[in-house]
Amino acid sequence: MMKMVNKKIKIIQTKTYLNSLNKFSNNMRVSIEKKVNSLLTNQHIAIPMCHQHEGFCEIKIGSKYRVYCIRVENTIVIAFVLGEVTDHDKNYQNTKEYQKLFKRLREIREEFKDKI
Repeated sequence: MMKMVNKKIKIIQTKTYLNSLNKFSNNMRVSIEKKVNSLLTNQHIAIPMCHQHEGFCEIKIGSKYRVYCIRVENTIVIAFVLGEVTDHDKNYQNTKEYQKLFKRLREIREEFKDKI
């Protein structure tokens, strides 16, 4: 029987993420922070984005919002919160908003490469 080893997850909250929280009401901010903090016990809530393989993930917050993050081994960099969800299946590399999303994720990954 194999023993499951629970590896410690390191979460890095970027300034961009913390600034994006300020756009939300207190109730929504608490919901977002609670979901992000639950990564410590269940890292599988950070769902890999299926059309790319750069380590980008999203955490669903209800049906309207997503927290975008970058996962490298046991480190998750929380990048930012985005409202009004982008439909990834329909918009993959087709819209400027989607391209900006991935550009920003790549910039954040580059910014934090020494910490992950």
